[in-house]
Amino acid sequence: MNTYISIIFKISDRFRKRILLAPEVSFFLNNRRMKPLYKPGGYFIFTDLPSGRASFEIAAPIFRTEKVIADIPEAGNGYIINHLMMNPSRKYPFGGPVTTVSGRITTSKGPFAEQKFHMMLGDGGEVMRIAEDKAEAGNCLLKLFAAVPERQLSIPGNYMIKDKEEAKREFCLITQSADKDGIYPLEKEMAYSHLRATPLVEVIECATSSDGSFFTALPVLKERKASLDILVQGAAGSIKRTFEIEANKENYFADMET
Repeated sequence: MNTYISIIFKISDRFRKRILLAPEVSFFLNNRRMKPLYKPGGYFIFTDLPSGRASFEIAAPIFRTEKVIADIPEAGNGYIINHLMMNPSRKYPFGGPVTTVSGRITTSKGPFAEQKFHMMLGDGGEVMRIAEDKAEAGNCLLKLFAAVPERQLSIPGNYMIKDKEEAKREFCLITQSADKDGIYPLEKEMAYSHLRATPLVEVIECATSSDGSFFTALPVLKERKASLDILVQGAAGSIKRTFEIEANKENYFADMET
């Protein structure tokens, strides 16, 4: 009898940029605890799942719980790979002063519950530019020029493709380092086409809890104070809120309505 891979989770610690080991993570599939196969490199592998919509909850004591909805393909028709960077919880052993951000996001109908959103420090800091004449919509490979040494890049990592046309700005997840031709793989296809020299800036992807609350830790800040953009895709479109934060302190933002 053949065994078919259904979905692979590659899981890492976003704050310390390390892979997670099997004992650190618990999985719940449609509210039932499941134990996937673990492979070195942070790969958690589920096999022979029934096709259709599946709800995963990924829990770890020192990280924020993550929820993933996936459409499992028919057996033998390929598999899904999900790159998940876990955000620290308040129980995370930071080992020293750290800059944290917390708050609550609401809508006119109640909490902005269990939804993804992004944070960007300052203007994000350009780290890469598109290095091909036209990066076409639908592509999941992108040729880039790195403006900083590769060791300074967050890979895997989340980035905003900062197109001159605001309506075409989009988020992408770069899954691994470039090949010899400078081509980086993306987790998903691009929704829009972008011209050569369009910049990419680093962002942090976060998720709210059932009550709309969130918490995360930021990278080391170079200055005592900095600006932070919170970018939310709400019912009325994309919304940006800008806040001033202080380094090595907990920065709390009261209810933000989308």
